[in-house]
Amino acid sequence: MSQEWAYSTVGELSEALASGQVTSRGLVEYFKNRIDTLNPALNAVVATDYDSALSRADEADAARARGESWGPLHGIPMTIKDTFEVIGMHCTAGSRSLAKHMPKSNAFTVDLLVEAGAIPFGKTNVPLFAGDLQSYNKVYGTTNNPRNTECTPGGSSGGAAAALAAGFTPIELGSDLAGSIRTPSHFCGTYGHKPTHGIIASRGHIPGPSGMLMEPDLATPGPMARCAQDLDTLLDVLAVPGPHMGENWSLSLPAAPDKALSDYKVLIWTEDPMSPIDDELKCAYSDMATHLKEQGVDVTIGAPTGFSLESFVPTYMNLLGSVLSGTVKPSQRPIMAALSRLTKTFGKKLKLSAHIDKLLKGMTQAHADWQMNHEKRLQIAKKADKLFDQYDVILTPVVHVPAFKHQSKPPMHKRKLPVNGVPGPYTDIFMWIAPATLMGLPATSAPVGETKDGLPVNVQVLGRKYHDKTTIRFAALLEKSYRGFTKPEGY
Repeated sequence: MSQEWAYSTVGELSEALASGQVTSRGLVEYFKNRIDTLNPALNAVVATDYDSALSRADEADAARARGESWGPLHGIPMTIKDTFEVIGMHCTAGSRSLAKHMPKSNAFTVDLLVEAGAIPFGKTNVPLFAGDLQSYNKVYGTTNNPRNTECTPGGSSGGAAAALAAGFTPIELGSDLAGSIRTPSHFCGTYGHKPTHGIIASRGHIPGPSGMLMEPDLATPGPMARCAQDLDTLLDVLAVPGPHMGENWSLSLPAAPDKALSDYKVLIWTEDPMSPIDDELKCAYSDMATHLKEQGVDVTIGAPTGFSLESFVPTYMNLLGSVLSGTVKPSQRPIMAALSRLTKTFGKKLKLSAHIDKLLKGMTQAHADWQMNHEKRLQIAKKADKLFDQYDVILTPVVHVPAFKHQSKPPMHKRKLPVNGVPGPYTDIFMWIAPATLMGLPATSAPVGETKDGLPVNVQVLGRKYHDKTTIRFAALLEKSYRGFTKPEGY
């Protein structure tokens, strides 16, 4: 099979379409053939609507021939995470209860992509209601990582990251509450961006329920791609005032600073007692730090002054529990409250993840308690914002391990992930993603290395609130000077 378009960027595909090297119909057919051949081994793309995509591709080609432009994604085929409603394809969010749910309208973000010229042709796999850091469910089964099919591609945007890594789509729309864009990007060696909270609307995303008008706390849609520039292109399409804001709002993100890599001041924070990281990740980050210093970057190594993961994780876990509380039935609430008290007392003896009691309490707490924790969040964010007077970006691990072998059993709270040979709680995977999510900061997941077994290592680039273009710009400079996406063997 020709590899001519599989790993092309949006810019390259747009140039090829403009010059007549390929048509939009040709691209849809190309990705269809590639998916038909290679997807069975991965199960990344789980639903398709090629007929509608081909019809729209023909319209895109005809419009181009007339000299019309639909926007920056004119005629570009793409897949969409199966938590976003898309006309013509089922939206299951991995749940049998939604196996026949056929949306009557697109998610707000999907409409933005279509208005910019994109051609959605497929949906990518997720865990049940996007509730795991792996991607498997009883509707579509398990998605494999193209780097090693015995390993998970992550979750909940795991099918999206796997599809990108395998060359099934040039761009993707993901979502992130507990690392669901950043972690799959790390496990698959692709790029992903968790935006500043609130700049991209979630309407039409499941969960919550179909038709929900409220914007969720902590969670946000975001772009996924194989290069930093494509993240920026997608961000420009997606970051607009949401439908609840009306027509009188505007959004203008600060431009990235126009400076060289050597002009950046960077803090590299990779060690914390709450979440020790795998030694191979340490080596990758050390090599990255050496490269940055050699490029003249002003590098500081260590925890931010006055902060540790303990500064963020307890409040994050509480508010995460509050977001998840909608899944708790009234009859379950007394049980969850009792479990919160028990885990607070016996959590260390049971070797549970730190502050898991805060998660459980958040799932049953009174609104007054939520308000108290929300105020804690605001106080933390106000204090942490001063860090960006000292540093342009802060670099951290995405999670503490590389991609690991599939674990669908036992239940999540009983699973273990070894770190340097020592088993630890599965839910420790939330620790390094907590600061950015708690404070609503932009965070870009970018490839910087790999383990001896060829598993990717990404770094998380954190920036000041609303300075999304700065974190993406830094990822682009790192990509140009050091390392970017590499194709998995066999694809």
